[in-house]
Amino acid sequence: MKKISKILVCLLALALVFLFTGCGEKIVAKVNGEKITEEELNIKVEQIAALNGYDLEGANSDIVKNFLQEQMLQAMIMEKLVIQDAKEKKLSLDKKVLKEEMKKFEESFQSEKEYQDFLAANKLTKKDMENIYKNMLIYNQLFEEVTKDITTPSTDPEQYYNEHPEEFDQPEMVQVRHILVEKEEEAKEIIALLDKGEDFKKLAIERSKDPSVEHNEGLMEYFPMGGYMVPEFEEASFALKEIGSYTKEPVKTDFGYHVIKLEGKQEPRRIPFEEIKNTLIERFLAEEKNTKFQEYEQELLDKAVVENFLAQENEEGNGEEQEQEVEHEGHNHEEHNHEEDSQQEETASVEEN
Repeated sequence: MKKISKILVCLLALALVFLFTGCGEKIVAKVNGEKITEEELNIKVEQIAALNGYDLEGANSDIVKNFLQEQMLQAMIMEKLVIQDAKEKKLSLDKKVLKEEMKKFEESFQSEKEYQDFLAANKLTKKDMENIYKNMLIYNQLFEEVTKDITTPSTDPEQYYNEHPEEFDQPEMVQVRHILVEKEEEAKEIIALLDKGEDFKKLAIERSKDPSVEHNEGLMEYFPMGGYMVPEFEEASFALKEIGSYTKEPVKTDFGYHVIKLEGKQEPRRIPFEEIKNTLIERFLAEEKNTKFQEYEQELLDKAVVENFLAQENEEGNGEEQEQEVEHEGHNHEEHNHEEDSQQEETASVEEN
């Protein structure tokens, strides 16, 4: 067998480098000279589609994909600008904090398998999650830096409270504990055990199929009427009048059969100012800080050199479609005129005869 020359080996190596580094890869945008490739954009689109349940293969997939591409590209452009500015401001990322945040996120799943299933379902990798958290932490640092001068809100919380009293009217609310099972017979069995004095919380931990029972022991947060729960569950919960009472018949919903116990009730009321004061201060501060940061982002965008090739392509594509429509309409108009001339000639010929 002939030996492969060194020049050929070098050429092959270069070819592989170009192949795997995306030589000729389509660029959809440049942000101050930094490239965003079509592959990067499509990965983001697939991830956001998976997270939000959008169908990229259905009847309207092209419309959905084009919309997501436009939205995600704008977000990626802004992300590039913010990260670039963070580097200019020499904001450093604490790797220890990043590691801790990643650990907290992973530990929020009940098992490694559940975490891996989450990543797979949303088309993410551990590296993707690390980059998401890395950018989030940089964003947070930059947000604090840009908005550090806003320490007190310009809106007086008490004045706002007095001018918008209806905003602080709270409807009747209940808090319940529930046990969810698959079959009606099992729910009836649980009710019989409760009638004999068995502890509701203990039965919830032992028998409930609700995944959240491990964390909340079947106890739910206070909720009002009006669509916060499925209708059957909501109706049964508000039908219980005394604290400690429970449903004597299984409550059927799409999730299965419930046994519900009333743990607490709040009558309709207006939340006192002192109770809501700190929440209002935090809300107004957040609003003003967000406004300041949005202005900062717009300033970055205004002074940046951004080339959006995707938007240019879409504009050119729309222009071609419109031209084709005009040409098509002109062709139809000519055909229509030709038909009218023919009809007139036929009519004249008939009249002459």
